[in-house]
Amino acid sequence: MSSEDTFFAKDTNFIQLNDVPDKAIVICDQDGTIINANANFCALIGCTLNKLVGNYIAPALFLNIGFRKDSFTFKELLSGKQRTGELHFITATNTHIFIEVKAKVVAGKNIAIFFKDISEQRNLNLALQRLTTDLENLNKEKSRFIAILAHDLKSPFNSILGFTALMKENFRELSIDETEKYINYIETASKNTYNLLIDTLDWIRSENGYLKVVKDTHELSSIILAVLENFKLNATEKAITIHFKQERKIWAFCDANIIKIVLRNLLSNAIKYTNKKGEIHIRIARNDDETKISIQDNGIGISKELQSQLFCLNEVKISEGTAHEKGTGMGLLLCKEFINKHNGNLYVTSEKGVGSTFTFTIPNHIIET
Repeated sequence: MSSEDTFFAKDTNFIQLNDVPDKAIVICDQDGTIINANANFCALIGCTLNKLVGNYIAPALFLNIGFRKDSFTFKELLSGKQRTGELHFITATNTHIFIEVKAKVVAGKNIAIFFKDISEQRNLNLALQRLTTDLENLNKEKSRFIAILAHDLKSPFNSILGFTALMKENFRELSIDETEKYINYIETASKNTYNLLIDTLDWIRSENGYLKVVKDTHELSSIILAVLENFKLNATEKAITIHFKQERKIWAFCDANIIKIVLRNLLSNAIKYTNKKGEIHIRIARNDDETKISIQDNGIGISKELQSQLFCLNEVKISEGTAHEKGTGMGLLLCKEFINKHNGNLYVTSEKGVGSTFTFTIPNHIIET
């Protein structure tokens, strides 16, 4: 037997209203004039029983709870056309309050209206709906990512298989220069495939929580110089000048190995999309809250449309470099994920035909996560 039925079985003269502890109850006549109410209802609307009796049951009584978001009316309850409803309020602190409303005829033609706070249940349901939507979107993104990955793996493998078959069929007729050219093609395709797999595995480890971030205090100039050593040959091949001058040491609380991965990806992109005899500038800036590292190039730049898609899993795009270099399309996603793990931010400013600047930040203070 429900609490409402228990109430009706016990009483018809409204002397047992407070015997229903989990509900606010008000008794009205058919016109909506309040005859009686229990303590829970008085507390709900912030009014004494003496002031309530004789007033009409109306939305204005509930203004102290918050701003109403529903279109529920008590007329439907009083007329008998509707026996249940729901009130929805938003409080001054932006909290959502949901109140279930039920009505039953008692003591002749009077009407008992029961109010029960169901906010916890409704908010859990809303959170579950949001989570379900997020999971559905994530599954769509992962499916698209798998399709992109399969396509990206297929292309270099086709190159490797094609050039291998060509060399096998014409091995005795190929000159040394032709053989070397085909071997270079195979090497390039193999490196691209390997880099794609490494970036993908790092990203998967990060997404699944298996990548451990070990932070300590590190001097940033030494990290940058170590990364630059790996790109001297790449820059020299395109006659690109890389400028980096740090007059004072700047320390940051970070995972040095992860920051190196981020720098390698950003510097690799800068070289890739900068024309021959171009320039790249690496700068460090520090304020009271964070340290910024920026890599600026005077390369081909990025369109506004593409900028908005750079860090989206379902919008991974691969563009050729100025010397037809291939990319994996995963590098920036990986960088974004790694900088997020440092409680920092990664963003880009770019103009088509002018160049791009990728900047990431690292908080100066230890942040508990």
